[in-house]
Amino acid sequence: MNSLIIGETSQLSFYFPQQFDRISSRNIDFSIIRQKRYDRVYILFAEQRTFLNKDESFFTEINVDLTLRVIEEVKNHCNKVIIYSTSELWNNYEGKVDVKDTFNYNYTPYIKSKEIISNHIIEYPEKYPNVHIIYPFNFNSPFRKEGFLFSKIFDSLINKTVTEVGDLNFKRDIIHPSIVVNNSMKCEGHALVGSGELINIRDFVSDIFSNLQMDMSKYILIDNKNYLPNVRKNYYSSIRYSNYNELIKLTLNDVKRNKIS
Repeated sequence: MNSLIIGETSQLSFYFPQQFDRISSRNIDFSIIRQKRYDRVYILFAEQRTFLNKDESFFTEINVDLTLRVIEEVKNHCNKVIIYSTSELWNNYEGKVDVKDTFNYNYTPYIKSKEIISNHIIEYPEKYPNVHIIYPFNFNSPFRKEGFLFSKIFDSLINKTVTEVGDLNFKRDIIHPSIVVNNSMKCEGHALVGSGELINIRDFVSDIFSNLQMDMSKYILIDNKNYLPNVRKNYYSSIRYSNYNELIKLTLNDVKRNKIS
């Protein structure tokens, strides 16, 4: 059966099969959706609004109110609804984290909105029996919007621009968008999706440049200041969904495809 993506400009949207139906999250015509029976509906909108300097109501309006409205409209017209929360709900843990662990995080309005929607779905399973939550770790691609660290990195890799960034010498569990998508298409319950290891971001970026025979120091100017907007501990997925070599390979493929295009 066909599937539907709501939020066609999301990073993840570009990694789903091309034959999936796609619509914008703006002014959704639910009457059209009701005419079909989908296998899965993926709600992807607002994924790149993570750390805008806005208050809590700004984020809950989209991440809670609109998301719940869309869920209510589509849940009876498909087999499964997949929504996306965030691994940041566990960012105050040190070490491995599991989807069954209690949320424990350093507050931002964005993360709070994701806690609200996640708790609502979890607390009412009888109301949302076919709604599954994916909690992805950080994923990046050439489709990352301007203002994010990796939008600058990919711009340098693809267009050979020179850009200035803050300190890159930190570790994160990072995952490729295609891995998140693959697990979304086969998930049968709530899932925390990461690579299952802490990756040094400077080393990762350096390895991408090296594989492309580019000198990172000519394109990435590092001032060693920490501009990260959110406080995290070194936490990572207890389940391994990928590995370092696969992340390098998939990221290189992204860069090469966009250079050609």
